[in-house]
Amino acid sequence: MLHRQLLQLGCAIALFACSLEADAQNFAVREKPPFDQIEQIARRHFLAIRGYHEDQLLVESEVREFLPQLRQLGWWSFPWRRLPRYSLADNQFIVSIVYVKHPPVELSTCLKAPERVYNRMERLSCSPIGRILLLELSQRDDFYTVILQEPAQLCVESELLSEFEVAAAIELLNIDEPTGRVYTLQQLLESLRHEYFAVN
Repeated sequence: MLHRQLLQLGCAIALFACSLEADAQNFAVREKPPFDQIEQIARRHFLAIRGYHEDQLLVESEVREFLPQLRQLGWWSFPWRRLPRYSLADNQFIVSIVYVKHPPVELSTCLKAPERVYNRMERLSCSPIGRILLLELSQRDDFYTVILQEPAQLCVESELLSEFEVAAAIELLNIDEPTGRVYTLQQLLESLRHEYFAVN
């Protein structure tokens, strides 16, 4: 008799816990703000950062600073820890080039393909030869245009590397293969949109 009562009590507790969890999830879904509002808040936030330009490189600390605003809007079901990992850490090699050699505030015009530029930069930074190339080319005013050229031409543009046969080594880096990173505001918004409609 006692065993049966304990079993019934355990079932009741389990059902109650499931009910609370379901209510919490339903509340999160019910209270989640419209995505248009989330996008508006995101654009407003980053435009307020040092004269933010939409094509400039986002870094992890900036994304982390923004995400709490989503909670304030009522989006509680957001996976807080996952998204910032898709951004570049503040101390990564290409971040130092973009922020020191070409500060974001200098991006007065739109880049032709910002995501592709940053993707190529990160791929190149995985190799000593690629880093040399980046350091040299980043001194040029047309850096964001030159970086989009084919690997062989990139090497020709380099005074240091043009005398060596390094084009094959650069091609092996597959510089146009997507890294899966979030580099720009547009990519961040796309990631937020994906999470918004994927998360309960």
